[in-house]
This record gives sequence, structure tokens and C-alpha cells, in this order.
Amino acid sequence: MTCQFARKRLSLYLDERLIGRAAHEVSDHLSACAACRVELDRLALLQSRLGELRRAERGAPSHLRTLVDMRLQMERRDSLLDSLRDAWEYRWSRIRTTEVLWWTARLAGTMASFVFFFALYTAMSPLYVPFPSAPNDRGAWTNLRQQFPQSVLRNLGLIPVEAQRRPISASDAQINDLYLLNFGQSVSRRGADDSFSVLTSVDRSGAAKIQNVLEYPVDSTLLDNFNNMLISARCRPASHNGRAVDSHLVLSFSKISVYD
Repeated sequence: MTCQFARKRLSLYLDERLIGRAAHEVSDHLSACAACRVELDRLALLQSRLGELRRAERGAPSHLRTLVDMRLQMERRDSLLDSLRDAWEYRWSRIRTTEVLWWTARLAGTMASFVFFFALYTAMSPLYVPFPSAPNDRGAWTNLRQQFPQSVLRNLGLIPVEAQRRPISASDAQINDLYLLNFGQSVSRRGADDSFSVLTSVDRSGAAKIQNVLEYPVDSTLLDNFNNMLISARCRPASHNGRAVDSHLVLSFSKISVYD
């Protein structure tokens, strides 16, 4: 008999359900094979432990019955007041649970509504926040933090219209390049190279005049012709907060001769 054939019948042999020749063959094989005897011992140990579990479970129904009897006795002793108190505690626990859920849902809905309307107003009227040119400047970042809430309130319409006007950046005085081009074309091409620089004052109307000569030219006619051009020209005045103001303008001219 092989070990495989004998191991298939170990359970029947252990339960004494093998009879006749099959029982003798398994017994003879076990006496000759140590591995099969070890397998038989393991199977016997498993059956003994399963038997112990079955004996422990036999007392479970009686224990459950004892618990049920104790519960019935407690209910018989309870008065109407105790029953009402238990019912009210149960009802109150459900109310508290529902209240917490209701307040949580309401708070979440309020926050979602605030985020939605904030995004809507921001899309309709973008936030104009002047970013500092030097991020390491603490004063610039402080100014940015102060202007951000004001910009949010302005988009929500919580600031008067006068305070909603954006500040207008200042601009310097300028002269049209066409005047300088005409002056350069009118200069005589004869003579040596020359240059000059002047400080001009521009009033609010755009009229300009030479206030000081920073660098005199060799040919004085250049300065006279430039002064005549400047008197007849009309400059764009400097502005501050949207209003024209008096300012100064430095102009330089260089004459360079190029020969083929």
C-alpha cells in the first residue's frame, strides 16, 4: 500500500470505520511508515481540539437564555417614568445627531456660496493689485497686504464710488520726435562734429523754454536754432494723479558727420 492511498483513509481509520482487510492494510502500513504515523497523530490532535470547541459551545444557549431572562426581569421592574425617560433620551440623541448634521450642512453651504459669489465678482471685476518690483522689500509687501482687502471690498461694492477709482500713474513731459527730426534735417551738414545739452521747463499748457544750458555747442547757431524750434513746439506736459503739472525736461543733441 502506498502512502497516498493510506493517507486518504486515515480519517476513516481514526474513526474506526474501516473494517476487514482495509483496516489491516492501513494498520500494517502505519507500523512500517513513520511519515504516515506523524500524519495520523496530527489528525488525532485536530479532532481532539475540535471536540473541545464543541463542548465549549454547548453552554452558549443556556447563557443566552440567562441574558434574555435578566432583560425581561428588568423590563418588568421598570416603571412608566423610566420608560418615558428612556424614550426621551433615545429621541433626544436622534435630535442631537440630526442637529449636528443640519448645522454642518448649513455651514458647508454657506462657505460654498461665499466662494461661488467671490469667484463670480472676481471674474466680473478682476482684482487690481499692484505687485512690488522688489519682492524682498518688506514695506512693499505690507502695502500689498493692506490693498488686497480693499480691492476685494471694492469688487463686492462695499466701498463708495469715489474710493473705487484706480490711481493714475504719473508721467513725465515729452516732446514729439517730429520736432527733433525737423531740427536735425535743418542743421547744416558742413562743419565739424558738435553737441549740446539743455535743461528745459515745460508748463501745464505744454509750452517749453530753455532754463539752463548744461553743455554749450561750439557753433552757437545750433543753440539759437534749437531755441527757436523749442519756442514754436508744443510739448506734452507731465501729469500727476491725472492733472497736468509743471516739470523739467533734459534734451541733448549731437551732430556727427559721416563721410563716404
